This record gives sequence, C-alpha cells and structure tokens, in this order.
Amino acid sequence: MKGKLVKIFSKNKKFLAKGHILSMNSETIRVKGINLPLIESKSPIIIEIYDDFLGVSTCHCQVSVASEKQLNAFIKSKSPPVERRTSLKVPTDLSFYIESLIRNGEDCTEDFPNTRIDILNLSIGGMLISANYDLYVNDIINFHFYYERNLVILLKAKVIRIDKSYDLHTKELSKKSYGCMFEQLPPSQEAVITKYLYKRQLEIYKDKQE
Repeated sequence: MKGKLVKIFSKNKKFLAKGHILSMNSETIRVKGINLPLIESKSPIIIEIYDDFLGVSTCHCQVSVASEKQLNAFIKSKSPPVERRTSLKVPTDLSFYIESLIRNGEDCTEDFPNTRIDILNLSIGGMLISANYDLYVNDIINFHFYYERNLVILLKAKVIRIDKSYDLHTKELSKKSYGCMFEQLPPSQEAVITKYLYKRQLEIYKDKQE
C-alpha cells in the first residue's frame, strides 16, 4: 500500500487534497503530502485509495492528527474496490487491424482487406466494437492487442450480437456495434487485459474527480 495515490474528501464528498500513503494497516492510515488540510481531531473524512490492480477503494475515517505534510486517521470502515475483476467493463479508445476473419468456418480475410475494429468497451469476457466492414453473428476475428512496449498478445473473439442505432429524424440506420466474446483466453492473456482494464479505469476515475 505504501506510496499509493490517495484523495481526501470531507464527509460530504468535498475534495480537500491529494497525497500518498505513508503506512496503512487494518486500523489506521497515514498520508503524506504537501499543503494538506489542517483538519480538527475526530473529524470524519473520506479517503479514496487508487490501486493499479485492485481499482479504487474507499475508507471512511476519523482524523487523529493533521498537519500540512502528514495526516493520520483511524479507519472506521472500508469499502471494496468500485469495480470487481469479474464484472469490470471500461470504455476505451483502442483501434486495431484484424489478422484474420473466419465466417461460416472459412477464412475470408482476403475479402475484407484492412479491416479495422474500434473497441468501444472492454472486459475480461469480451468487448463491444465497431468496424469498417459489416460483421455477422458467429464471425470469428483474430487481432493483436498491443499494450505497453514489447507486450503484444493475439486475441480471438466471436461476434455474439449486433446492436443497431438509428437516426432519430430520418429513422435510418446510422451505425452498428458488435458484442464479442473472447475465446480460448489463457491466464497469461487474461492477466494482460486485467492490467489494462484497471489502468484505464483509474485514468477515467481520476479525470472525473479533477
């Protein structure tokens, strides 16, 4: 826990300051920072802890001692991360070109040159995408997922549904998105996606709080 980013709020969720964990156990938390608020002893506060893997957890605390460079507090209760690993689904802005497209058991990649998918949201189980070619239910796509330098994994996904959006004025079809399920996802690939999901989740969460 030491060194992890935290944000301090009043009991009414008013943002007060940022800092980093100096130490933490089941009963107390010590936060270091610069120009921390001088909060009276026994005042209730909320401390949010940002973890690259676990997500964002919330501690309801009572101030013990507060100075400009350090805040000590008693932990009254702690909530689990805002998202669970099994259900975490986050919006993304990722785009990749597919390596192959299998339709009705046949490789038809050559019929769809430079097929690009835009990943609208991503989870351990699958993704919602748009594409520059029409896809069909049961299509299978393979693509390289690039994450961090020198870390590339080949993912296999099956289209399981098609979502259609219509223009409110013309009533004409405006775009399609495709719900996909990952197939044959080994633990090593699952770990890479999990790491990306929590990093992306923290980016979004931090943006909303600033």
